[in-house]
Amino acid sequence: MHILIIGGGAAGMSAASKARRNDKNAEITVVESGNFVSYAQCGIPYYLSGKVSDPMNLIHYPVEEFRVKRNINVKTETYVKSVDTTEHTVTLHDNTAIHYDRLIIATGTRAKRLDFSIPDRVHSVRTLDEAIQIKRDLSGHQMGILGDGVLGLELASEFAEKDWEVTLFSKHERILPRVDPAVIIHMSKDLSKKIRIIHFNSINFKRGDSDKPTIVADRDEYCMDQLMVAIGTLPNTEFLKNSKIDMDAEGRIIVNERMETSVENVYAAGDCAISINRIDGQLQWNPLAQVANKMGRVAGSNASGKRMDFKGSVGTTLVKILDYEVGYCGFSEIEAKKRGFDPESKTVSGWSRAKYYSGGSEIIVKIVYDKTTLRLLGGEICSKDNGAWRLNALETAVYSGMTTEELFYNDLGYTPPFGPVWDPIIICASLSLRD
Repeated sequence: MHILIIGGGAAGMSAASKARRNDKNAEITVVESGNFVSYAQCGIPYYLSGKVSDPMNLIHYPVEEFRVKRNINVKTETYVKSVDTTEHTVTLHDNTAIHYDRLIIATGTRAKRLDFSIPDRVHSVRTLDEAIQIKRDLSGHQMGILGDGVLGLELASEFAEKDWEVTLFSKHERILPRVDPAVIIHMSKDLSKKIRIIHFNSINFKRGDSDKPTIVADRDEYCMDQLMVAIGTLPNTEFLKNSKIDMDAEGRIIVNERMETSVENVYAAGDCAISINRIDGQLQWNPLAQVANKMGRVAGSNASGKRMDFKGSVGTTLVKILDYEVGYCGFSEIEAKKRGFDPESKTVSGWSRAKYYSGGSEIIVKIVYDKTTLRLLGGEICSKDNGAWRLNALETAVYSGMTTEELFYNDLGYTPPFGPVWDPIIICASLSLRD
């Protein structure tokens, strides 16, 4: 049996490795358009800022690990032109065809780009190859960031800490709009002291002096040495446009819990695929590394004959902005209402450690739950200390379908260096029981 995997990122290599563990005799081939496989895409902002000096440190496993030790045929710098699911063939960029018995599509996403371009000065990044080239091009001291989501804020924070003069351009009334402004109020204030934040209604771009990118936000002009564009991603599925594989309106491949597509013996996993939300079982796109790895493992196992079911995800997201740990999971109140719930929320400001123990920080916790059932639907966290583990604790509660009462009685560990005896999470849950 020949298992062919398109894409050597998190989902693709996870699928290949699981398939090999299940079937020692199968022929397994991975085709990857870039020069690298199995690397830490989420580490790219830290490489660009200089916090990570060597891009090779972002590679989890070198290609030879897969080729030699795992007997997986990895073809880098290999592009797929089309897929013929009737003939079970994939056509490559050089017009050669590869036959498959099982196909796994794990092509991920690409960064959205502007129509405006200045070589060496206007950048969009998604892959390690792109990051290495951008790093070579970086010069000057004025950095513009277009986009106020997770990647945009990561880049802004990292470059500001490396003494760049950073200007962040946001089309929203406030940054990181997915998170309640009350949760990130202190982070937002501190960030505005470190970087210039420009909120705009309309934006245009032009070449300025010395070919520098100039951003025209409403009527004001801002000349930058460099411009990083972080305005979202698009699925790498354009090569499937003439296939029989079902996709949504955005071009994301629709899969079931086994990562099966609408075509027999064809699977999809990772950021190019849309799967189910754990809370309500409806389709939801969660382009996140931890989700891609699990989807890949499920796809690889099913393609190699051993059933696994993906249980869904809740979109858990963590980001470091300056010294703050910011995170969210599940549904916001707006999302919950759209999906048919009757949401309520509670927000608590507490302390990350026992107040008498040094090193603590204020922590803001928010939970979203259904009024009728008290089932937890989502959570948000922001703190300079011990915020990340609390977000993961909330995620486990949301993922498990806990009610706020069950969360209140949850036996969180206590010791002064890690939290107060009445943890902010527990206090937040208790408030929901007073209604």
